Amino acid sequence: MGVVLVAVSIWAGWWLAGRTLRPLGRITSAARRLSVTNLDERIALKGPKDELKELADTFDAMLDRLERAVTAQSRFVANVSHELRTPLAIQRAAIQIGLADLTPERIDRFRAELLEANRRTERLIDGLLVLAHSEHGLDEVEPVRFDRVVAEIVAGFVIVTV
Repeated sequence: MGVVLVAVSIWAGWWLAGRTLRPLGRITSAARRLSVTNLDERIALKGPKDELKELADTFDAMLDRLERAVTAQSRFVANVSHELRTPLAIQRAAIQIGLADLTPERIDRFRAELLEANRRTERLIDGLLVLAHSEHGLDEVEPVRFDRVVAEIVAGFVIVTV
């Protein structure tokens, strides 16, 4: 009778421990699966409001923050790439067009255009560095009139070609 009682106690302890630790296994499994490509997965642990549920909810909240940070970083890198290409394209065009016919007047215009493009690039890099060092990104986002941006770029080409 004592052997049966010991065997039942061991089985009950094993079953209870397994049932209690199952959520911890689920949390561990989710942590192992996660990478930058699947940050949208969540544990979403169901059950009583206990320490394990709180741990899973905290982990899910951390994943939310991490996913937002990775998304913001991806957007930032894409914007930086795009924003840096524009001044470089203007400078390249100014060099190619400006060097085609070197007269004293064109040299002055060419120099002025390159200096202005260089200043724009410096302002852009300074702004990007401020943005990269900030914790939250931009506090305010405002719309940009695309027609004005295009007009500014076209005006830059006109200065060089005149």
